[in-house]
Amino acid sequence: MNHAERLAVAFVATLAVMVVGATLAGFITADGAAPAPEIENDHFTDEDLLHDDTPGEADVTMSSNQPSRTVLVDPGVEATGGAASPLALIGLGGSGVADRDIRPLANVLIENGHEVRVHAPSAGAPAAGPGPSGQSGAETQLGTKLEDADAFVTFDSEYSAAEREAIESFVDGGGTVVSMTDPDEAFDQPGGAALDSTLGVTTRPGYAYNLAENDLNYQRVYAEPAGESGLTEGVDRAVFPTATPVGAAAGSEAFRPIEGTQLSTTRAPTDAPLVVRDGSVIKIGDADFLSPENAQRADNDVLIGNLADELVASGAAGAAPGAFPVGGDSPPEGPVVREPPETPADGTDAAA
Repeated sequence: MNHAERLAVAFVATLAVMVVGATLAGFITADGAAPAPEIENDHFTDEDLLHDDTPGEADVTMSSNQPSRTVLVDPGVEATGGAASPLALIGLGGSGVADRDIRPLANVLIENGHEVRVHAPSAGAPAAGPGPSGQSGAETQLGTKLEDADAFVTFDSEYSAAEREAIESFVDGGGTVVSMTDPDEAFDQPGGAALDSTLGVTTRPGYAYNLAENDLNYQRVYAEPAGESGLTEGVDRAVFPTATPVGAAAGSEAFRPIEGTQLSTTRAPTDAPLVVRDGSVIKIGDADFLSPENAQRADNDVLIGNLADELVASGAAGAAPGAFPVGGDSPPEGPVVREPPETPADGTDAAA
C-alpha cells in the first residue's frame, strides 16, 4: 500500500469515528427523544369499541305458568356405548367440562318444574324397525324418546332418514323444535342440512362478523329484534359469539345483526337474520350464547328465559296422534331431571 492509499484509509477511519462520536453525544446530551407521532386509528379510539369486558350478572327467569313439560335435548355427541351420565353432557350433574354447556337454559327449566332429558344414543343400538301399528314412522332411540316429549332441542346433528321422519311427525303433532347451529360448523359448511330441509329452514355458509361494533371481538356480533314476539320480548340486544345467518321458507325473522355486520364468505354487509321462526320450529344461527359466561352478556339472559318459555308453550307430549303411542304409566326412558343435581364432595358424578 503506497503513501496516498494510507492517507485515504486514515481519512475515512477518522471521519467514521467523528460521525459515531457525534451521534452518541447527541443521545447522551439531548434533553429527551423526539415525541412519538400521534397515531390516528379509529379502531382504537372509537368509543363504540371501548368494550366493557366485565361480565354482568345473568338473571335467567321464565314468565310461563305452564304445567310441567318435558324437554328433550340432543347435545350432538357420537354414540359411545352409553355415557355414565348423559346429563353431564349439557353441564349438569358433574364438575367436568361439558360437551354442550347449556346450564342457564336447563336450570331455569328445572327450577320452574319442567323435566330435562338428554338423548345420548348408545352404540350397538338396534336398527330402525317398522313404526307402531305398521306406520311408516320408524322406531329409533330418538323416536321413542320423542313420544313423551313436548319440545326438542338439537344442535345440527346428523340424523338418519328414520330419525328425521320421527322429528317431522313430532312437529306435525304440535311439538316445538329448536335447532341451533354448532359454531364449529359455521366456518366450514352448514351442518345438518338434511334436518334443515325437514324443518323448512336454512343455514348459510360462513359466519357474521363486525369490525365496527362488537362484544369483545369481531366475531361476537350484536343482534337486535326484527319485530315483536315472545322470543324478543324484553331484549334490546343479544350477543351471538359465532353466528351464521339462517332463514325459513315461511315464517318470521326474530333477530337481525346490527349495522356494520359482514358475512365472512363475501365480506359484504349483511342483515340476514340470525334467528328465525316458522310455526313451532325455531332456528338459531349460534349455540354458544347459551353457555354460562355468555348468558351474562347484553340481554342474553332475557333471551334464554324467553326461549325456555317457548319450549314449554305446547303440550305435545309426542308426535301426531296415532304416529306414536303416548306412554301410559310406564316410567320414561333416559335421564330425567326435576331438581338441579348436586355434585358430591368427593367429586363423583351425582347423576351417574
